[in-house]
Amino acid sequence: MNATSTITERLDFGGRMIAPYGLMALLFIFNTISLSYPLTGGIKAPLILMAIYYWSIFRPTIVPSWLVFVVGGILDMLSGLPLGVNAFVFVAVQWIVSDQRRFLMGQPFIMVWSGFCLVVALCGLAQWLLFGLVHLHWTPLQPVWTSAVLGMFIFPFVNVMLHLTHKLLPARSGNFSSQT
Repeated sequence: MNATSTITERLDFGGRMIAPYGLMALLFIFNTISLSYPLTGGIKAPLILMAIYYWSIFRPTIVPSWLVFVVGGILDMLSGLPLGVNAFVFVAVQWIVSDQRRFLMGQPFIMVWSGFCLVVALCGLAQWLLFGLVHLHWTPLQPVWTSAVLGMFIFPFVNVMLHLTHKLLPARSGNFSSQT
């Protein structure tokens, strides 16, 4: 925004910038509360990971690394995981996916989805390994894979919401320079 922007332009810009953060907050809330999906028991889909993955590809400056780290730390505290497990995994995902951004942006959805499937499986395994290393006790892998598979099936629907939110963003977002 420049100094000559009208109040209407500033309000429009602010409203558009709130959209991705509002959706991420909603995904975070759904990620932390216990919702019982059919046939899954208490397994939760990695909803916030979907947002981190999506924004790392299509608008990496929307979600800076420090925010990803903080979100991961808060999720660790709320879910009972050792502090830093999700924070570390989320920042690693953001870094790796951002590094592959140019390749992924030009791909059809099926490739982006395949990339997420790989990411969610590796994240689940990394979280399981880190949890086991901290506690020196490894839990069964079945809930980890169930959560990953649930995330793989839900991703297309969440991706639609993230894509619609992305369409609302201004072409150039002030301090968040457009990289699409």
